[in-house]
Amino acid sequence: MVDIGNMVTNILLIVLIVSVIMLYLMNIRLKQVRRELNELRERVSFTNEELTRLSNDIDDFKKINI
Repeated sequence: MVDIGNMVTNILLIVLIVSVIMLYLMNIRLKQVRRELNELRERVSFTNEELTRLSNDIDDFKKINI
């Protein structure tokens, strides 16, 4: 006859191992997402000079009567 305590211990051990593997995979994915987010931020960020130039271009465009 199989010992119930030993079977429960084995099941809990398997669940624990699977949980650790899932945490590891989630950590890897989180690092990837952070890297992608930083790349997107770099693409989207504007310098003060660019914002000033854009603002001047908008003002110039408003002055033109079409």
